[in-house]
Amino acid sequence: MRKVLEWSLQQGENLLWQGRPAPRCYVFRHWLQALVGTLIFLASSFWLMVGYHLVIAQHYSLWLLAVPALLILVSFCIGPGYILAARLRWEHIFYAVSNQRLLVRSGLLSTRIQSYPLLELQGVQQRRYGKMQISFRLKFSDKPFVVLECLEHPENFIACLPVIDDLATRESV
Repeated sequence: MRKVLEWSLQQGENLLWQGRPAPRCYVFRHWLQALVGTLIFLASSFWLMVGYHLVIAQHYSLWLLAVPALLILVSFCIGPGYILAARLRWEHIFYAVSNQRLLVRSGLLSTRIQSYPLLELQGVQQRRYGKMQISFRLKFSDKPFVVLECLEHPENFIACLPVIDDLATRESV
């Protein structure tokens, strides 16, 4: 079931489009990083297990466990932990375009809504994740880039954007 949100719109403002990232695309968009992190996690877990047996059975120093334990923590964060965190973040990400602004709702612990006036849109870049899923990187004047990840049916979103004369939509973010 699709979740529809209530957006606090200003007077005279009409909602043209709303959406959210495609779940699998959003969660697994950095799959190679997650795969490498998971492999390092498994290897360092084995290393920690061997080191633990050496410490217990042959009374080696506990320092033997420091490096694999640190590797386990770091590799979990960039591997399986990253996938889990992305899935939790996905639950709270929503996008909307009105006739005046772009609205981005996000935040894992506390929800925040960021607003970007469409009149200040200076450029759009895109990155494809297949035929029907694209991430957009939008440049607004005097603001950092805004990235809308893994949108399905991007033509609906593009139709809501104003025409940009000087900067054309480019491939590859």
